[in-house]
Amino acid sequence: MPIQKIAAACALLCSAGFASSALAGVIAGTGGTPSSSVMGTTDATTYAIAESGPGHSLVVPYFTAQNGQMTVLHLVNTDLNNGKAVKLRFRGANNGDGLLHMTVLLAPGDVWTGAVTAGANGIAQLTTADATCTSPRLAPGVAQAFVTERLNPLWTANVQANHTREGAIEAIVAADIPAAAVYGTGQQERSALFTAIRPVNGTAPCTDAALNAALLEDTSAEATAASRGLATPTGGVAGTWYIIDVPNSTTFSGAATAIRAVNNAGRNARGNYVLFPPTAQAVTAPERYTADPLLVSAGFATRVKNIDGETSEPTNAAVIQARYYDLPDLSTPYYLPAGERNARRTAGDLSAQLAATEVMNQYATDPSISARTDWVLSMPTKRYSVAYDYSQPPAVARVYSVVPPSDLGSQYFSGDDTQVKTSPESVCSQWNLTYFDRQTSTKLALSPVVACGTVATLGFQEAGRSGVSASITAQPRSDAFVSGWASIATNASDGRPIIGAALLKLTNPNATPGVAGNYGLTMPHMYKAP
Repeated sequence: MPIQKIAAACALLCSAGFASSALAGVIAGTGGTPSSSVMGTTDATTYAIAESGPGHSLVVPYFTAQNGQMTVLHLVNTDLNNGKAVKLRFRGANNGDGLLHMTVLLAPGDVWTGAVTAGANGIAQLTTADATCTSPRLAPGVAQAFVTERLNPLWTANVQANHTREGAIEAIVAADIPAAAVYGTGQQERSALFTAIRPVNGTAPCTDAALNAALLEDTSAEATAASRGLATPTGGVAGTWYIIDVPNSTTFSGAATAIRAVNNAGRNARGNYVLFPPTAQAVTAPERYTADPLLVSAGFATRVKNIDGETSEPTNAAVIQARYYDLPDLSTPYYLPAGERNARRTAGDLSAQLAATEVMNQYATDPSISARTDWVLSMPTKRYSVAYDYSQPPAVARVYSVVPPSDLGSQYFSGDDTQVKTSPESVCSQWNLTYFDRQTSTKLALSPVVACGTVATLGFQEAGRSGVSASITAQPRSDAFVSGWASIATNASDGRPIIGAALLKLTNPNATPGVAGNYGLTMPHMYKAP
């Protein structure tokens, strides 16, 4: 990517005065209770998944700002003793490309709310009325446009704008911000960082000096990070989302999927400190911190990989220069030491936790109530196994990481089970679909599901009748029963990492004037584990 485009992206993502010499890394904490010198021992050993509730990381399967729709996100800090530094990232549906990155600094018991809408130029934008501190700073009521620098540069401006309006969201608790008064010369003061994010008369001071010292200066050593009021993350952040179809007066809602870092007993534990500065500085050896095949250095990704992890044609350079604002992501080692193998292992471990051999849910298309159903099929870890290189022709556009490491199991996405699609350019998977009606009849779909990108929507109705007005993610079906349930088989013994829900839109034809007649229902998917 040309440095001019990186600079333009930083202008949108980085506030004035950001230091260019900020350093960071993955730090395993030591000691007992966090203090001004230690961050607390990292004791997490693996991940556990919850459909809702607080966690160390959160994934929202789908956001949209298509056709007048708005997606609202709430982050809730349920920890009453610690603030949280949360990395928030919006990714495009087509290739998992980064659209907006920021750090949200939640005080104990705090809630942050933001809304994604389409701007006047068609590009999605984030707006908040919240006084919670963020980096870069978001002024209440002032929209922050998504960026397009990571999208295909050959797309027209309108196509690029369209690709900002659908995707998924990830939020990662990168560090705790303890409330304990163990700082200052007498070790009886709260940290400057905690004081900056704690509301006073309903508004957090968000003091620049305290925020910049914690987020933008060198915190690659434990003692330095601890002295600035940071500790290893204990989770405790929950998320909810809702999509408002403003023109059609319909709402869908759900809870973010929670990823918990747990110890050997399955209890909530401390993860590694993974707070990176939100700047455009280049990352040295990014493969230590991410499995993303487009970001890792030369030779750490390949253009050929089979299901057993056998590879050839290694990359001769990073496809995209990794920047600090790219980190952390869901493959950043959270309970393992930083390292190229451990980033791939982290992505593999999380994929295994999310893997399903079968995805099931209900659908309805009854004409009498204008029923429309969309299934959201979101694959939050696909980007760490395979991604599309826009600079190459389709035959060699797929770039792979070996996820998991080949000695730990077969690959979740490989050349054996993915295909390339053009217009738009994306990596697709093909799965079998079976329909059932409400009286036990069954039939195989006339054609397989072709799930492209990192988020797909499967519409149980004709094209143009999508319940969520999906565009780039849409795959309409008109061969189902009028209503019933369906099953997608991922055709893999170890499953594929999928989350999502069925979104049903209904209309009451007998609604009288002045009475709402449109209804939105959200039903989480059912999964069969490997």
